[in-house]
Amino acid sequence: MELAGTDGSTATATVEVKVIKEKVLPELDDELARAASEFDTLAELRADIEQRLHDVLEEEAETQFRAAAVDRLVEASDVKVGGPLVEARTRELLNGLGRSLELRGLDAETYLQITGQTAEQLVQRVSAEAALSVARELVLEAVADRLDLQVEDAEIEELIREQAEIAEDDPDEAVKQVFDSGREEVLRGDLRLRKALDRVSAEAKRVPADEVRAREQIWTPEQETQPTETKLWTPGSKEPA
Repeated sequence: MELAGTDGSTATATVEVKVIKEKVLPELDDELARAASEFDTLAELRADIEQRLHDVLEEEAETQFRAAAVDRLVEASDVKVGGPLVEARTRELLNGLGRSLELRGLDAETYLQITGQTAEQLVQRVSAEAALSVARELVLEAVADRLDLQVEDAEIEELIREQAEIAEDDPDEAVKQVFDSGREEVLRGDLRLRKALDRVSAEAKRVPADEVRAREQIWTPEQETQPTETKLWTPGSKEPA
């Protein structure tokens, strides 16, 4: 093997390969299932993995559906956002991105190179996300006001206890800290918006994926403007959802 030096010189070296190892994977059988999991058979392990994947996909689909439902309501409401609210949310998102990059050991310049965008493009994208986020909240607040949705202290305590258990903290102490500091009102507002989103998504019509794909193939831009049936309440409608 010939090696090149930084000064242009070369040298020859001999390398002897003594051992070549090949990774051999174990057989997929009941013995592997018992060694790698709490299950006694490979069939049980596979069923558990399939169920977990199914649950993850179901959760992702539900999240996407709820987001699509409120976004449709935002479009129907024709809400306009901008100014200090969007600017503050943009800064909040950018700061969050900065913290996330720092935890991963990346700086902003590296992130921009990886994503292939300029700093101006990043700010524009995040600003658009911030505007949509604010619009969603404004519409959901209007829904909550229209339906007179309320959040009791017991609901806030339940949420705090759930989060404390996940973090392996003392639930009672967590509840006390939140209420003593006055932070319960922030959670009250979040839960109120969640209730509004629950109502919006419950009233939205779920369309099977096959039907959506079929519609995409036959719809035209002109048909997009035709009235469509929807149960989504908008701030301008006379009746609540």
